[in-house]
Amino acid sequence: MREQIVERFCREDVRDLSLTQAFYKLLDENKEYWCSLSTLYRLFRARGLNARRAPTRKARLRSRPTAYSAEKPNEVWTWDITYLRSSTYTGWFYYAYVIVDVYSRMVVSARVFDADNADFAVRFLGDAFRKYGIRPGQLVVHSDNGASMKAAPTMALLEKNGIIFSHSRPRVSNDNPYSESFFRTLKYSGDCLYPRDGFNSVEEAEQWVQSFVEHYNEHHRHRGIRMVTPGQRYRCEDAEVLRRRRETMLEARRNHPERWIGDSVLNCTPIGRVWLNPENGQLEEKRLPGAA
Repeated sequence: MREQIVERFCREDVRDLSLTQAFYKLLDENKEYWCSLSTLYRLFRARGLNARRAPTRKARLRSRPTAYSAEKPNEVWTWDITYLRSSTYTGWFYYAYVIVDVYSRMVVSARVFDADNADFAVRFLGDAFRKYGIRPGQLVVHSDNGASMKAAPTMALLEKNGIIFSHSRPRVSNDNPYSESFFRTLKYSGDCLYPRDGFNSVEEAEQWVQSFVEHYNEHHRHRGIRMVTPGQRYRCEDAEVLRRRRETMLEARRNHPERWIGDSVLNCTPIGRVWLNPENGQLEEKRLPGAA
């Protein structure tokens, strides 16, 4: 049985995924339950097969964000900009502008430009507000203290649209973990390998980012939302996905009780409210004139 489990998780349909992603993919899409996730990792460790399937970097200590909460999509967004290396010129970069919906972890908008500046920031944010029909007072937009984020044209756009805006606390190097988490996945995930040699053009970078975002939103199962995809969570499909997952687990336990120790199954309760960490002090908040 153990060799069957290892063989199944080395097949072509899941071999490029992490064990965790493969476990939930088979559970949700194929209704295949072979063993617990801890047992799966133990089997792979015993055979020397559990090396990371993607490059990584050493984790950094990150400061927690301050308090804001979201109970549904499009209540709290975080946005940030990350550089993408050019393959043509040393020291030349393209810039990915990305908005993450905190409630669902879905990337609601992503674009690549050839500069990090307020003009592109205004165009990028304005397009997102129009696309999602954002109303005055509806949305909190959180960012770090980058020049493009705090530039006068950017702030004027937020004020015009009645956005409640917040920035990372002074002298805190990273207070925007949702965006940082996505960028880490983008550059270090094994799902869609990041081109280490860079991109030939801004158009090529844009195409790759859009492809990655589609995969991330619809296929990447996220730990922070009970291992459903961001797209499922955004569309409020997560409760049904988790209900079916629980049924699969219970059926597997009935059919193969020898694989279980005790009566527990995976936690399939949907995640509720999501916080930008209420344990810290007050968020640096500015409620704009006329905002509800």
